[in-house]
Amino acid sequence: MYKILIVDDDVNILQMVEQLLDQEGYTVLKARSGLEALRIAQFDKPDLCILDVGMPHMDGVMLCRTIRTIPGLSEVPVIFLTAHNTTYTVADALEAGGDDYVRKPFAMRELAARVRAHLRRAKQNDVVPALHIMSKTFQVYLNNKEIPLTRIEFDLLHYLCKTPGRWYTTQELLEKVWEYPAGVGDAALVRNHVRNVRRKLEDNPDKPAIIQSRHGRGYAVRAAITLT
Repeated sequence: MYKILIVDDDVNILQMVEQLLDQEGYTVLKARSGLEALRIAQFDKPDLCILDVGMPHMDGVMLCRTIRTIPGLSEVPVIFLTAHNTTYTVADALEAGGDDYVRKPFAMRELAARVRAHLRRAKQNDVVPALHIMSKTFQVYLNNKEIPLTRIEFDLLHYLCKTPGRWYTTQELLEKVWEYPAGVGDAALVRNHVRNVRRKLEDNPDKPAIIQSRHGRGYAVRAAITLT
């Protein structure tokens, strides 16, 4: 049974969402502040978090940033609840590591559908592909099948695979893979090459499971990686 953490300082919202998730068959964890939520998350390891953006002491954006640094929680789906009067924008929430957002007031059916979709995607990602990268011969094997890459595609994938799960910014890739000076280079260059590599690696390049991206965070590879 999935565990879902709801964090909101509004008791009415907290109870309303709890009732919805309980009817959907989930185990519900509740917190009224970011600090309380952080303690619960570290102990209970939820499968998904629903965070209110505006809360005292530690708001939802700060809480999400902190969650993304914790092993075992860094990839948990995060849905933000945003109000029109918040000082944060939707872009702020997504750049902090959020996966989705729902504006208040929201339809309960919509929230339930978003929760199901993110849990389904997270479950699909549990199957980890195997990547074998051979540095001397510039060969790449995905689940024992050789994948032909150009030299720049190989260099890009090889760099992303140095630390699996780590997020690499576009600027870092421009500097380390293309060897451009700091502040030089076009982000579209990275996007286009990532798209080309995805076409060769992914079952569905439009919904990538291996080379993942997050707004404001960059790119990361999710796979069992062997470098030789």
